[in-house]
Amino acid sequence: MPSGFLVLYGVPAGHRDSMMSAPIDTPMDPSSTRTISIVNQSGRRAPRQLIHRALEAVFSQHPTRSGDVCVLLTDDAEIQDLNARFRNLDEPTDVLTFPAPEGEMLGDIAISIPYAERQARARNVSLQQEIGFLVIHGGLHLLGFDDETEDDKRVMVDEMNRAAAAAGLKQDHEWASLLHGDNR
Repeated sequence: MPSGFLVLYGVPAGHRDSMMSAPIDTPMDPSSTRTISIVNQSGRRAPRQLIHRALEAVFSQHPTRSGDVCVLLTDDAEIQDLNARFRNLDEPTDVLTFPAPEGEMLGDIAISIPYAERQARARNVSLQQEIGFLVIHGGLHLLGFDDETEDDKRVMVDEMNRAAAAAGLKQDHEWASLLHGDNR
C-alpha cells in the first residue's frame, strides 16, 4: 500500500509544506503534533477546515497512535485506478484508506469528490456533510477500525457519529457507503 500520496505523486520532501498542509495539535497530548496534508486534484475547492476539524475529532477521541496523514481529493477515474491497483476492484468508490506501517506516517485517505457528490444527493445531505463523514470514516480506518462484519459496522458508525458531533456535523446513525455497483 502507498504511504504518503505526496510521495506517491513525486513531490519532493522540501516542497510538501507548500501543498496546503498545516500542523495540528493533538488535544490529548499537547506536546505532539500531526501534519495533515491535503492534495486536491478534484478540480473543486477543497474544504480544508472541514477536513482538519473532522480528523482532529477522530484523533482527539482515539489518541493511541500518532503520525502524519495525507488526504487526496480526486475524481472517479483516479480512485478507480487506486481501487483496481490496491484492492483488485475495477470500479470507483467513495473513500479508500492506506494505513502506513509504524513510523512518521499514519497513512493516506483518498476521496472521490464526484462520487461523494452523488452519494450526498442520494442521501439528501450537503456535500460538506458527506465529505466530513468520509474523512472521519477514513481516519477511523487508519486507526484500525474495520467495518467488515455487522458488529464492526455498528461500532464504526457509532464512532463516526461521536466524531461527527465533535466536528460540528449532523449525526447520521444510518450512514453507510452507498452506490457501490451503481455509478449514478
